[in-house]
Amino acid sequence: MLVLVTIYFIAPLFEALPLCVLASIVVVSSIPLLVHFTMWRQYWRTDYYDFAIWVVSFCGTFLAGVDYGIIVGVAFSVLVVHFRMQVKYFMSFAVASYSSIIYMNCTLTLCF
Repeated sequence: MLVLVTIYFIAPLFEALPLCVLASIVVVSSIPLLVHFTMWRQYWRTDYYDFAIWVVSFCGTFLAGVDYGIIVGVAFSVLVVHFRMQVKYFMSFAVASYSSIIYMNCTLTLCF
């Protein structure tokens, strides 16, 4: 509620600002995200699908604008979810010990 009231009263102050000033606010707020290159590797290792969605959304927003960037990001997210649901994983098992019934995962194959 506080955010809505703040936006309601402060938004008219931003209306008179030129677009270049608003764009510079966005660019300055995104600089810390771009500076931390060392964290990108950690994001990639955590989940490379989410990292790919982030990179595509960022590039779409940076190159085409906010509206098209959001559309590109949502479309790419839907495609990633769709293709991840279509992938089937099959496991093959092997006998680890002949004296007891112990199975271990030998291979994990990705089949299309």
